[in-house]
Amino acid sequence: MLLHFARMLAGRATRKVLGTVLGGFMLLVPVPSAAADWFSDDFETGTLRPADSPPGRWDETPSSSPNTVASTAASAHRGLYGLQLTDRSSSAGFHASADVGGTPLASTFFFRTWLRLRSVSTSGDVVLVQALPALVELRIARQDSVWELAVRNGSGRQYVSRRTPTTAPVQTDRWYLIEFGARGLETLAGQAWLWVDGVEVASLSGMDWQDTAYQLEQLRVGEPWSDTGAFIGSIDVDDVRVSASPMASRLELRLPEEAKSNCIPVEVSLRASAENALAPAPYEVAVALSVPEGSGSFHADTGCKDAVESVRLPAGSSERRVYFRSSGSEGLATLRASHPDFLSTTLTVDGPGSPGEPPDNDETAGPWTTNLGCSAATGGFAMIPMLLGPWVLWRRRPPLRTMKRR
Repeated sequence: MLLHFARMLAGRATRKVLGTVLGGFMLLVPVPSAAADWFSDDFETGTLRPADSPPGRWDETPSSSPNTVASTAASAHRGLYGLQLTDRSSSAGFHASADVGGTPLASTFFFRTWLRLRSVSTSGDVVLVQALPALVELRIARQDSVWELAVRNGSGRQYVSRRTPTTAPVQTDRWYLIEFGARGLETLAGQAWLWVDGVEVASLSGMDWQDTAYQLEQLRVGEPWSDTGAFIGSIDVDDVRVSASPMASRLELRLPEEAKSNCIPVEVSLRASAENALAPAPYEVAVALSVPEGSGSFHADTGCKDAVESVRLPAGSSERRVYFRSSGSEGLATLRASHPDFLSTTLTVDGPGSPGEPPDNDETAGPWTTNLGCSAATGGFAMIPMLLGPWVLWRRRPPLRTMKRR
């Protein structure tokens, strides 16, 4: 009898340990991480070239006198420094640029940066960004001063371009989030897009890019070419990134489901301009949360007890869940999420509440966030039913009974 009892306890202990291990494994399952950018620079070193101290990230920074290219505080969109190109020349051709090369991207690439024209005395046809040797270019066309997406087509490298509407000319002393991308490199079905402040403004399709020259090996930013030399002024650039997949450009607030209590779940996510897809944070992003209209507060918990004014998206993650509770009599409020490197967003919610109303104490109501600060943790959580099912069934079975021997 004692031997039987000991075996029974050992079996229960083993199952208990197994259940604990499986529960721990649920949180330890490896999760996919975001693909590294082909290149990125926020210019916060205050330098450009590898030989500078501290080392910069650009291979070369050539310029044609009297034009200059430098990292300066005056050209920063966020942080301390940005890239500034100053054009003082009236000649056509190359002026100045920051250049970097890398492993060729022979299928797809996407580029994004914050860009501003400043102290412009005369406008002109200029190239601001070049992806070489494919020659996908971001340009400004002198006529009406509009954005232009330019590519080459076929083995003869025929020039093809699309311009943005003349009703929206490029303004000076204004920051723009500029993105362009190319897909179908080294194929007969090449495509290219241009986005300005998250909106697609130009596109090209059906390009003959089957030649091996249609790939990205080098990036040039600044003013690598001027058609006429007419442009005189400064070009500010900050937060340059290049990747083989669409990158985050804007924030989004979304209600994942109908609220079942006064503590409303709100998803805070990063999205790409391309197809509005979720996009990974390139670094830890501290998203500021505010209520510009109405009243209420954000919280970290389902019971709306722990108030927060921001939420952090760890590098590689795409979304986090917070909770909002209105404190106004009508409950109508406008929520805002912002970060200087991404386009901000707002969301209007109608959540009943009143000043002084106690928070919802149902901590088990959920729903809970599916992002615990890890990179895209969907893989680990998809394993929950399979891993915990046997353990739950064992816990619910009737207790073992022993028969007394006569």
